Amino acid sequence: MRKMYQVDLPPDPKEVAAIEARRNQEREQQSRFFNVRTRVMGVDVEALNNQVEERKLQEATERSKEAAYGTNQVRYDLVAQMLEKEQAERTRRLAKKVQNFREQRQKLRNRCELDFWNSNQLWREFPAYLGDNAPYYGQASLQCFSGEDLERATYLRMQQEQFQYSLERQLQEQQQARVDENCADMLNDQLRLAMDMRAAQLAKLEESCRIAMMAATASANKAQAELSEFNNLYQSTYSPISSAI
Repeated sequence: MRKMYQVDLPPDPKEVAAIEARRNQEREQQSRFFNVRTRVMGVDVEALNNQVEERKLQEATERSKEAAYGTNQVRYDLVAQMLEKEQAERTRRLAKKVQNFREQRQKLRNRCELDFWNSNQLWREFPAYLGDNAPYYGQASLQCFSGEDLERATYLRMQQEQFQYSLERQLQEQQQARVDENCADMLNDQLRLAMDMRAAQLAKLEESCRIAMMAATASANKAQAELSEFNNLYQSTYSPISSAI
């Protein structure tokens, strides 16, 4: 039965090649280790040489990258300087065009808006304010500027009078409020005193009523006792006579 399932399969070429490679590598290591002429204990000279070569190659690559980066940086700096010069030149030309336009199209005599850097312009163009009937004032003209009010003194005096009147009125109101407060306190004191007097009177009247009630109760008790004594005396006196008869 065992011989029925035994099949002779050919070996896998890849597996055979891998096994052969491992054997060759082991033989090479053994020849290198056991050869006393070329053996160096603890140091792999070939691996060290390979590491040195790789290090040199890496340093050369880094130096080339740094050189290329430096070249690109210099080129970028030159381009940035050129762009800055071009921008400055463009800004200068634009400012010159604006200045020329202002000098040609926006002259002082043709300008309608107010120049904030020259606030005295309107003061020089128009004469001083003399009244509301000046011929150079139109229907929509602003006829009063700061410092040109002819009735300023009158307005200031009226403002001072109004302020004085308001101050006096406030003082009067404060005084009246204090008087009202004092009157309210006095009325409260009088009411409290009256209530205390009324309470004392009520207490005195209640005491008088209590004394009168006690006196009436005592009189009634005395009369009841006298009546009881009289009844007892009557019964003791006339009861034997009645029984004898």
